[in-house]
Amino acid sequence: MKNASDKWIKACVKKGDLDYSFHAKSRMLERKIEDEKVVDCILNGKVIEYQKQYKDVHVLFQEATDKEPEIYVIVAAAYPNPVIVTVCRTMIEVWGDSNGILKRRQRV
Repeated sequence: MKNASDKWIKACVKKGDLDYSFHAKSRMLERKIEDEKVVDCILNGKVIEYQKQYKDVHVLFQEATDKEPEIYVIVAAAYPNPVIVTVCRTMIEVWGDSNGILKRRQRV
């Protein structure tokens, strides 16, 4: 699904217009993931999913790397600023690699 939300989110992040949910900050602290890595993930990473969540669109960005991505970031395209909903470490049980893009594994 194509969506303009990722471009808007990246434009906001470049200007420093970005908010973090309490949950995201807690997960980042727990998982030892720095703000800089999160911002880099959004600005330089690839979009792996769009999710329609009530009135918002959530965009999942995977880390920019030549190896298997270590993290992905979920960002709500909220107004006036995008909001980082959570930051996760990539779990092999949930995600598989398809030509450098993370894809959800089928649930059995």
